[in-house]
Amino acid sequence: MRPPPFNPEIRRALRIDVSAALLFAVFASVTTPFIGLILRRELGATPLQLSVMSAAGGACLLLSLAWARALGGRPPLPYLVWPSFVARGLFLLAPLASSAWSLVSLVVAANVFGAAAGPAQAAVVERLYPRAARGRALGLVRMAGAALGIGLALAAGQLFERVDYRVIFPGAAVLGMAASLRQRHLPVPAAARAGAPTVGGLRQAWAAVRDDDVFRRLLVASFLFGAGCWIQTPAHPLLLVDVLHVSAAQVGVFAATAAAATLVGSAWWGGLVDRRSSLDALWMMYLVGAATPAICALAWDPWVLVASSVTDALVGVGLDLVWMVVVIDIAGPARAAQYVAIGATLAGVRGILGPLLGGLLIGALGVRAVYLMAVALMTAAAWLVVREPARRAVVYSRSW
Repeated sequence: MRPPPFNPEIRRALRIDVSAALLFAVFASVTTPFIGLILRRELGATPLQLSVMSAAGGACLLLSLAWARALGGRPPLPYLVWPSFVARGLFLLAPLASSAWSLVSLVVAANVFGAAAGPAQAAVVERLYPRAARGRALGLVRMAGAALGIGLALAAGQLFERVDYRVIFPGAAVLGMAASLRQRHLPVPAAARAGAPTVGGLRQAWAAVRDDDVFRRLLVASFLFGAGCWIQTPAHPLLLVDVLHVSAAQVGVFAATAAAATLVGSAWWGGLVDRRSSLDALWMMYLVGAATPAICALAWDPWVLVASSVTDALVGVGLDLVWMVVVIDIAGPARAAQYVAIGATLAGVRGILGPLLGGLLIGALGVRAVYLMAVALMTAAAWLVVREPARRAVVYSRSW
């Protein structure tokens, strides 16, 4: 059965959201895929520096409860727009980053402000898109960015072979900042007064985890899966540069492939969470995620990483879309920001420990051992979600 068309309010929001996503796609396509390559190949970053960058990025998430508490019951849109504006604007300083530590510091600072927008993003999504259309709406926004990203990534790979990153990053920053400013026009409605938003501090967060059995079990699964993701972060630049000797042009091809997979995955995940329990989509996403380190562990040629780019992109859009819907389904409107902040805080813990553990594994057993450990952790996470008793009981839409 075909889904019903979006109502006028949703269509208005989508026009703004999609245009912001297109601007952000340009920024992301010429920054994120190339940071590790630049650090290792051009600035000679050590495994320690790569681990510190990844761990510091995770540490930024430890502030998520503080950001959610600052948000409280206030209108969430400014708390989404301005931290992300600053995070992207920091790449204007790329011409000053002439050493590995200086670029690492810039990326970490951007992560601090990017993490501050997380709780507000969940609150904006919950208010902006009704549950019956939420998955499709979010999927459409991601698809728009991914469609543009396919060509951009191929061009960016060639661009980095010819132009210095100190020129490229500031130009990307301007477009990323424009994307944030475009989001200011999102027609976010006022909150329904079904109860005051619950955020609080660590004590209230502990009480929420203690009292909500389903959320607690999902946090365990999420922690395992996230640990599998984070321990890989210091290994990726080493696999690309030292083991497989990947060029910037090949990274561009990987990024374009990932954008194409994101295009497909956005539509599929979005439709799935609207048709079925969001927890069904979660365990499927975790299984797809386990395929990425399995491919990396076996990779003997750079072009094998095209396959891991596909699975990694499917998981990337899944984490962005499916996990947010899962949390909103479980938490409800009043607790959505708090639950997102709790999940992000735990992501910060594993974000600190995971890269450091990955660095130790690399030193002791080599790069590929990290990927084998990641496979085990991510598969265990999928198994826990499959066994979740509430998997069929989570509220979701069957309106079509």
